[in-house]
Amino acid sequence: MSGLFKYGSLQKQLLSQINRSPLLQSLWANQNGTAVNSPSTLPLDMRSKDEIYKNVNMQNAGKLGIEVKAKQGFAYAKELMKFYKHGVSAVWQNNKKVRKLKNEGYKLLGLLDRAGKEQGIKIANLEALTKYMAQAIYMNLMENRAEKDATTGDVIRTDRALEACVSPRLFNMSRAEFQMIRRTPRDFMKIPMFAVIFTIFMEMTPVFCYAFPEVTPLTCVLPLILPRIWRSEPLQKLQQEITEAKIGPVDDYVMKTAFNMPLEHLRLVCASLRLKTKYIPNSLFPEFVLRKRLHDHFNYLSVDNYYLSGLNGDGNVWDMSVQELVSACLERNLVPDCKELVEILSKGPIEKRTDALDELRLKLVRFIADFGSANVGYLAVAHLLESPDTKMVRNWRK
Repeated sequence: MSGLFKYGSLQKQLLSQINRSPLLQSLWANQNGTAVNSPSTLPLDMRSKDEIYKNVNMQNAGKLGIEVKAKQGFAYAKELMKFYKHGVSAVWQNNKKVRKLKNEGYKLLGLLDRAGKEQGIKIANLEALTKYMAQAIYMNLMENRAEKDATTGDVIRTDRALEACVSPRLFNMSRAEFQMIRRTPRDFMKIPMFAVIFTIFMEMTPVFCYAFPEVTPLTCVLPLILPRIWRSEPLQKLQQEITEAKIGPVDDYVMKTAFNMPLEHLRLVCASLRLKTKYIPNSLFPEFVLRKRLHDHFNYLSVDNYYLSGLNGDGNVWDMSVQELVSACLERNLVPDCKELVEILSKGPIEKRTDALDELRLKLVRFIADFGSANVGYLAVAHLLESPDTKMVRNWRK
């Protein structure tokens, strides 16, 4: 483990770690890139119900209470219509873009056919694409390490000494496109059912979605529904189980793979990451399916970590939007209580919101720095690592 941002660490020690690691340099740098975000696959920012009601109340000061209440309800319904219309339209447009990406074929930079021409790889499905990309990252890492070992002791240029373990611009696909390919097919399958629900329930749609959050496309998820989708109970149970169990040294446990992780821990990890439906009890879900899904998730995180590291020059963790940041941390078990986080981000004071987001960014930076030398076991023990001193590190980065 890197020990990055360990509480009480000296600034000099932190900067020394960063200077020795190209990956940390890329994670720490200001890149101001935008391709790490895929806004069309996420919900439209919407004012809260309280904000809408308060605004209507101010505009209708002195009028009868029943009239104001009617206008408040109408204003909220209108805002919901706009929100859901945008969400459904975004999924429809994204699906067209995904089909186009698949038809054009996906290319790995530097991969040539026998004639010496750049070779295109058709995207069969997300699983196949992610597996191929994860393998490309691993092979590139091994090749660069082998080259570095072969030149040990030689006089080399300074810029080569700082060469990243994984080559920059390894892929010609941005994270925004990668996430669109990942998110859109799932959402597109939900559109028919969601359209029927919205037609029947209209302004009561959020209530139905709150009761059955699985029917909601990602682009139509209101903040109040997010904690229902990412329930905190499985993660809290996992953390309790890990804390009470004798797992041995944490540095050894993080190397657990999807195929040798203890079965009880495997089931809890998959439940916390939403790799299984909550409607089938853990004990009845096939073990081989869970292990396969967790391994696929490991491949996905390996690819996504590469994009978020900033090595491809399209931006890094510090360029992520709030929604992208929260989503990435939820996918890595870095949010202990989603409901509490949503409360802070929607209703908390500015300072508290800033601290919460900075803590998430620093946790994500540490995760990316550590995960290259770990495995899915890290997803079960991240809570055992000390929380970063956000204010102190934030001041160091200025």
